[in-house]
Amino acid sequence: MNDLTNKTILVAGGAGYLGSSLCKAILSNNGNLSIADIDDKKINILLGALKIEYPDAKILSVKLDIKNESSITECVNTTYEHFGSIDGLVNATFGATNKNLENLSADDFNAANEINLTGSFLLSRATSSKMKAGASIVMFASMYGIVSPNPSLYPDGINPNPIEYGAGKAGLIQLTKYLAGYYGPQDIRVNAIAPGPFPNLIKDDNHNEVFINNLKNSTMLKRIGESNEIDGPIIFLLSNASSYITGQVLKVDGGWTAW
Repeated sequence: MNDLTNKTILVAGGAGYLGSSLCKAILSNNGNLSIADIDDKKINILLGALKIEYPDAKILSVKLDIKNESSITECVNTTYEHFGSIDGLVNATFGATNKNLENLSADDFNAANEINLTGSFLLSRATSSKMKAGASIVMFASMYGIVSPNPSLYPDGINPNPIEYGAGKAGLIQLTKYLAGYYGPQDIRVNAIAPGPFPNLIKDDNHNEVFINNLKNSTMLKRIGESNEIDGPIIFLLSNASSYITGQVLKVDGGWTAW
C-alpha cells in the first residue's frame, strides 16, 4: 500500500537534513525522484550518493529558489517535462533568522515568510497544475506552528525557536487546510506533517548536552527523533494507503504536543 511505483515525487528542500533521508526513502519505495534545492553543493553530493546506492532509479536534480516565482515555475516545468507527470510534492523548505524577538526587523520577518508562506503557496499552486487525480501534496509544518517554544528549555546562549518561523509554520497549516478544500474536488490531497525535535547533531553548532536533554525530556518517548523517522509518515501520505486523508496535520513529535 505504501508503494510509490510509477509515482514521481518532487521534494523541495530535498538536499537538507530531513529531506535527504526522505529522498532515499522515496527511492526505496520505488518512486521516481526530483530533488529541488537552492544549495548546488548539497544537491550534487546527495545525487552522487543516491545514484551509487540506487543505480537503476530515475532521479533528477533541479535548482530551486523558493523565494523566486520564476525559479519555482522552472523547477516544476523541468520536473514535469522530464518525467511526464508529477504525482507528489513534498515541501521541506523553511525560513528562519534565529534572531531574538528584540533584534528581529520587519525585513527579517518578511524574508523568512516569503519562504514559509508565499513561496509555499506559489510552489503548491504551480505543482498542482501539473497533477492528476490521486496526487498528493505534503507540507512540512512544525510543532512550533502548533505550540509556542518554552523559554525554560533553552540554556543561555541559545535563542528560543524564532517567532517568524513559528508564525510562518502556523500559517502553513492553514494554507494546507485551505488548499485541501480547494483541490479536493480534483482528488488532489493536501496534508502536513508537524515534526517535533529533530536536531541535526552533526551540523548544529548551537546544540549542547543540556539543551538536547531538555528536548528529550519534553517528549513522551524521552528521546529526540532520528532523521529516518520522518520518512514513514510522509511515504504514507504520498501513497495510495492514505487515499481518503486530506486537510490533516500529522504530528511526528514523540508526543511533545500531546502533553
